[in-house]
Amino acid sequence: MSTTRKVIYYVAMSVDHYIAHTDESSDGFLMEGRHIADYLKDLRDYDTVLMGRRTYEWGYQFGVEPGQAVPTYAHMAQYVFSKTMPDSQHEQLQVIRDDPAEFVKQLKTESGGSIYLCGGGELAGHLLQHGVVDELILKINPVLFGKGIPLFGAFDDTMPLSLLNANIYDNGAVFLHYAVEKRV
Repeated sequence: MSTTRKVIYYVAMSVDHYIAHTDESSDGFLMEGRHIADYLKDLRDYDTVLMGRRTYEWGYQFGVEPGQAVPTYAHMAQYVFSKTMPDSQHEQLQVIRDDPAEFVKQLKTESGGSIYLCGGGELAGHLLQHGVVDELILKINPVLFGKGIPLFGAFDDTMPLSLLNANIYDNGAVFLHYAVEKRV
């Protein structure tokens, strides 16, 4: 009997729902504290990571080399969705040009553990709209951006969620873990 893998959108955001400023920076997000240690520990639960091109390229400022796997996700198969990025020559990183929802639907049927949807907002909105996101873990930072890159790109639907867990940290960060209710 095969089980379907879960796709979990685990993402940092401002209180006003932005995952980055309009210039793609994340100034204002808390980069130290117990919530960071918990996030890094949680990454061990995933064997696959999905990200859009801009999310992947955002890592360049932290030492990610173009075309190379992201070191933080060294234990994971890494997929970047892009129509413009060159193919990767790294065995652990694959550039996907196909429709993200169709690719992820297939990926969910293969053996493996949970799938970490790292970002960005456009990719997350597309995958949520097509019913392939199973859970959300929102790492809410105690900051307002006013404008920026929204949590869910072009998503424009109503989708009920069920709260699975909540963690409130002393520094004001809040992690909310939701199950996405499947529509019938």
